[in-house]
Amino acid sequence: MATSEDYRQMANRSAQLAIGCAAPSVAQVLLALALDYMALAAEHGQPAGAQHQHMRQDPAGFGD
Repeated sequence: MATSEDYRQMANRSAQLAIGCAAPSVAQVLLALALDYMALAAEHGQPAGAQHQHMRQDPAGFGD
């Protein structure tokens, strides 16, 4: 199973490929892939339930 660091590296590589890509449609797909990998890195970088606890600790209560 990939680690959060693995996902970060794949995100960086996808973004680099997108920057160097001459075809806008391919660059757009590569950037979307990079964002997906970044989300996976964030998800795997936190202990289970950490995101939900952080949301509950927000005193502003956005979305209430």
